[in-house]
Amino acid sequence: MVATVAIHRIQAALEFPKHVEDFVTYAQAIHDSMTSSTYFTTLAAKLTQLAADITTLQGKETGLKTKPPTNTSADRDAALIVVQNDLRSLKADVQGIADADMPNAEAIITASGMHVKKIGTISKQDFVARQGAVSGTVDLVAKGIPGNHGAHEWAMSPDGTVWTPLTTTIYATTTVTGLTPGSEMEFRHREILADGPGDWSQAEVLIVT
Repeated sequence: MVATVAIHRIQAALEFPKHVEDFVTYAQAIHDSMTSSTYFTTLAAKLTQLAADITTLQGKETGLKTKPPTNTSADRDAALIVVQNDLRSLKADVQGIADADMPNAEAIITASGMHVKKIGTISKQDFVARQGAVSGTVDLVAKGIPGNHGAHEWAMSPDGTVWTPLTTTIYATTTVTGLTPGSEMEFRHREILADGPGDWSQAEVLIVT
């Protein structure tokens, strides 16, 4: 039986509206909240870039609606992806600031304008990263669910901020190769079930041998 430990970690979450105009309002609200908060003074450059990218997106959306249109939906969608990625990057920053000040984590995330997601009891043994049989390899093993025919997603990161997706598998185990011995890497896992992807696991940190 897998032992469980109550981990009351508070996570920042994004909830992107489907309609572009609503998304612009949403992104602008996060920008304004973070700019006005003293928690995020170190992120000034990123917030300036976010503001510029929101302005670009607004221009593309306006140009798409003019008659005749001055740009294409592909132009608008490309600008939309840029702002979405800006927000994802800022979410990782907000999470790092919140994790470094757990007593005030909820207040920090709320101040960013992002959604607060609380995680209750988590099985710390659901996901394990361990040294592989060959130097420069790491074996990742997740708790399997009998009869589960869903997929498993894996990712790794050198800093816990920028994550590189690994090959999706149908089994609850995979091996990562080509890593640099002596480097520190973080790994995480999530299951893809019939109703969509689950939450990412807690990251496992390992120094590659």
